[in-house]
Amino acid sequence: MPKTPAPATASADGSVGWSRPLALVVALAYFMENLDATILTTATPSIARAFDVVPADLGLAVTAYLVAVAAFIPFGSWAADRLGARPVFLVSIVVFTLASVLCAASDSVTTLTTARVLQGIAGSMLVPIGRLVVLSGTAKSDLVRAIAYLTWPALVAPVIAPLLGGILTEYAGWPWIFWVNVPVGIALVLVAWRIVPQVPRRRRPLDGVGLVLLVVAVSALVLGMEFVADASTTVAGAGLLVGSVLVGTLAVFWFRRAAHPVLDLRTLRIPTFRASNSAGSVYRGVVSAAPFLLPLLLQEGFGWSPVRAGAMVMAVFAGNLGIKPVTTPLVRRFRLVPLIVVATSVLAASFGAAALLRPDTPEIVVALVFLVSGAARSVGFTAYNTLQFADVPAEAMSPANTVASISAQLATGIGVAVAALLVRAAADLAPAGDAAFAYRAALIGMAVVGLLSIVESASLPRGAGDAVRAGRR
Repeated sequence: MPKTPAPATASADGSVGWSRPLALVVALAYFMENLDATILTTATPSIARAFDVVPADLGLAVTAYLVAVAAFIPFGSWAADRLGARPVFLVSIVVFTLASVLCAASDSVTTLTTARVLQGIAGSMLVPIGRLVVLSGTAKSDLVRAIAYLTWPALVAPVIAPLLGGILTEYAGWPWIFWVNVPVGIALVLVAWRIVPQVPRRRRPLDGVGLVLLVVAVSALVLGMEFVADASTTVAGAGLLVGSVLVGTLAVFWFRRAAHPVLDLRTLRIPTFRASNSAGSVYRGVVSAAPFLLPLLLQEGFGWSPVRAGAMVMAVFAGNLGIKPVTTPLVRRFRLVPLIVVATSVLAASFGAAALLRPDTPEIVVALVFLVSGAARSVGFTAYNTLQFADVPAEAMSPANTVASISAQLATGIGVAVAALLVRAAADLAPAGDAAFAYRAALIGMAVVGLLSIVESASLPRGAGDAVRAGRR
């Protein structure tokens, strides 16, 4: 029997060279985690009937996953530095898969929520560590290609989740939205065991105080945004948001003074990295609102069926996929900042066009608007993610990756929460009989937010991020 080849080991400078199979493995893990972050919403009514509760009672199961992912990312980063990125990545896949089995076997809200927390903790290590493994072995000239592979799951998963979740729930039963993770998880472990390389460790003590402060601040922020959007829990949500600001401020003071902070904020001194995690987070929030608002516009506003609406929203995915072959050449050919400005402007315009749609608008026109929106999402995402790490030195990649992972996770949750707030506020102003008014208003509001994000990005120097364009012709 031939021996299994040992995994590649990074050199002293952390470089193992560009690896397309490695990027694909991490991207698939990223896709699995992103899909589970959104697919549960579609199955909520069916799960509620199975547990004999009202759908609102399952809100905690949805939120618990987002809280666990966002709050425990720094712990995963520390574990990777301490124990090695490869073993922690493999263990996180196994735990995520086992947690999926527990979710599928749940028979109450309590057991489902507990399993979702475990799944979220595994997800908090799965994606950031996988990205670290890829980026730590990628030269600046190959960063564009690496980011292109790691970007598509965040764009595709939220778009296809409503349709996939609806099909699985309707034809196989709600547990199958979790059972599908089992074969994927097994395949990921087998492949990752062979090709995921060792990455040099950076031994450091665990900042327990900082971790507790961060978990409390992030949990209060995510829960507060969820609660404040519901009229019955607005006051509690506002209290949680205030608490999040206070604890978060204390955490920042701690991180600046701790010898080994669980969250190293020094990487924010890099202008391109700072802009990508401020303006870029606003952009990500706007992008994440589309899979939330568009199905609601079509179903609640136009009276479409869930399957018809889900199939139409797939046009966004088609735009993502269709533009992919040219995103890397675009980033190679044009400077990143102008590309971000154009992509954000087109995205905002597509939101405005979606707000002008009517129930009698030809479906081909609706699909075209969604297609353009998906293409703009893909280009902007790739440009921002590339700019984010363009000027980060190799020795700072791990702490930078932790900051970027938290900001991306929070941006996604907050973007949906802001969209929900806009819908709720506009609903009180809707003319009688106009079921789509609130969703149109929310789309326009998110378009304005997206345009505001251009201000900081456009202020970057002309050659910002040119380090990653070294390989262009």
